[in-house]
Amino acid sequence: MLLPHELSVGNSLIDSEHKKLHDIINNIAGIIKAGEVAALSDAFKLLENSLRDYFVVEENIAQALNFDFTQHRLAHQHLLKEFQRIRDVLMAKNGMWPKSEKKGYIDCLMACLTQHIEEDGRPLKAVLSTQFYDFKPAYAGGNIGLHGCF
Repeated sequence: MLLPHELSVGNSLIDSEHKKLHDIINNIAGIIKAGEVAALSDAFKLLENSLRDYFVVEENIAQALNFDFTQHRLAHQHLLKEFQRIRDVLMAKNGMWPKSEKKGYIDCLMACLTQHIEEDGRPLKAVLSTQFYDFKPAYAGGNIGLHGCF
């Protein structure tokens, strides 16, 4: 499943992070479908670590644009907690997931990400629409921006 172009927020760094998260969720979907409970914990650890990296990227961009990130930060916390809740439910069942439940968990994971991008991200997307697609935060006070890449 590819990340639909309609989910672009108008920034290459954030879109790249969204694509990475989408790909990780697709991997988790494959694990769920295959019933590979042993791989599930590591896949969710990767998702959580990638979410935290994504949160830093988005917040750095928002700060560079003087965007009030308070509500979006809360949305990030909610997204992380929802993924953790799904992980906990899946792990508690220890791979004993009926076929109908497998689809529900997969759909829920993807819906959470899509809702975050489309709904929670709408105010930031409006601000990003005033910038070039490849906008990146500049060095600020001698601090290197995102993971030392800039």
